Amino acid sequence: MKLISVISPSVNLSELSLICQPQDIILLRQDAVYLCLRTDLSWPCQLYALDVDIQVRQIKPLAAVTIISAQRWVELSISAEQNVLWQN
Repeated sequence: MKLISVISPSVNLSELSLICQPQDIILLRQDAVYLCLRTDLSWPCQLYALDVDIQVRQIKPLAAVTIISAQRWVELSISAEQNVLWQN
């Protein structure tokens, strides 16, 4: 499983979706949590968002997004075979 952290809402989503496998996780962090508001996203993998970033920005994500704590993020990072920071 790859854990792919995304920190920018202007990331190239087409490229990102090409590297994702069903067992992978995309974690939206920082301003990338604004992507949770889009209704046109379809991911081949699990989509997570960091709870503190959601709360600070006062947004309500779509149902397809799983909200996780910082502790859960650490657990996922440890268990992942690969950790990737996806930037523009």
